[in-house]
Amino acid sequence: MIKINNENYSGEINIDSKITGYGKVQGYSWCLSSTSTTVIVEIAEDQSIDSKSLPLVGYGCGGWIYEQPLINNEKDILAIIKTAIALFSKNKMTYFPAVTCSCSDL
Repeated sequence: MIKINNENYSGEINIDSKITGYGKVQGYSWCLSSTSTTVIVEIAEDQSIDSKSLPLVGYGCGGWIYEQPLINNEKDILAIIKTAIALFSKNKMTYFPAVTCSCSDL
């Protein structure tokens, strides 16, 4: 486990067969995850959501997502998190609203 404690954000990450992590930035929860091809940073819009409850952005809640090609290098993963947080702080991260379902056709 790698602890992160910077001026604007904090958390922890794990780099194993899957990349995972979570933390807080400006009162918002963030999480780090990976697929077979991508590293993803999500930040939940709802500040009451705990970071360990993510990923939910686009499904259970609105929020911001930043994706990059998969890498397993600690230095590069920390750089991805730093870039995502910088984009979020400048309001330049991609926002995804929560998906809502309409049951009116039932």
